[in-house]
Amino acid sequence: MKKVLLSVVLSLFCLIETVAQRDFQMSQYVFFPAAVNPAFAGEKDMMQVVGMHRMDFLTAGSGIQTTNVGVNMPFGKGVHLHGAGVRFVNMVRGSFWSDQNAYLQYAYKYDSPIGRFGIGVDVGFFNSRIDGTKVVPKPEMPSEGEDGGYHDDSDDKVPKTDVSGMSFDLNVGVMYSFDNGYAGLAVTHVTQPKPEVDESFTDTIHTGLNFMAAYEYKIPDTKLVLKPHTLLKTDFVFWDWNVGALLEYNEKFWGGLSYRWGTSVGVAVGMNVFGGLSAGLLYDLPTTRMINTVGSVELVLEYNFEVLLNKHDKKYKSIRIL
Repeated sequence: MKKVLLSVVLSLFCLIETVAQRDFQMSQYVFFPAAVNPAFAGEKDMMQVVGMHRMDFLTAGSGIQTTNVGVNMPFGKGVHLHGAGVRFVNMVRGSFWSDQNAYLQYAYKYDSPIGRFGIGVDVGFFNSRIDGTKVVPKPEMPSEGEDGGYHDDSDDKVPKTDVSGMSFDLNVGVMYSFDNGYAGLAVTHVTQPKPEVDESFTDTIHTGLNFMAAYEYKIPDTKLVLKPHTLLKTDFVFWDWNVGALLEYNEKFWGGLSYRWGTSVGVAVGMNVFGGLSAGLLYDLPTTRMINTVGSVELVLEYNFEVLLNKHDKKYKSIRIL
């Protein structure tokens, strides 16, 4: 019986000393680069409202569900520009473990003759929660097909109640953009948050590093634009590398492929619905048999609109990767 297999893995993962990377997974990161690197807050010349929801490991127990939403906008004049925003992340792992993150974002941008340079910061908190009332105990008499249980009821490191802890969190990043692309580097969880969930368990979030880049190439004599992109994330123990490309037609429809190294292959489709509203869907097919799952689904909804009070005297053509 494997209905809580993922909960088992997560429980063990939570209690052992080696803690893997805790940042959310997101294959359509080009829609929301400010979620990966705060230096991209306000990078578009419009206010951006974006929401993403990802459902990982659909048939592996309760799976992992991540909701990532944010708002950011530019302001300022001339070559000295600024960006500001707010973003929220809610990640639910299995049936009893979840994280909640909230950040205020600020970015400073400088337009130079060779492109735009920026630096940004996320200031917020990391909240870790374990609902011990939903932990499935080890059955005394396992039925046929069961592996003997999930955890020992006498283990005092497994909370018996709904507990949570919060800790200050800080992310910093730098970026460079030009007419047809961008690149950025961010250091995440600089403060190494250690939320004290209860007396027997203090969570530890390790400092990580993100590198993201994207490019836009208009295919001559066509209405097609090719948009390759990549994201490398690490906490210096675990590595996660995603590469992919989207092909957009007539600034209206797009489709593409992505590959997460050693984990999954993704297929994406989407369209600009009307005005500044766009929607996308991605399906990740696993390439590993370590977890029994049919894959992961990721949804994104983005809306961009102009803030008239903040029109710049000098417009800067910023990359728009869809």
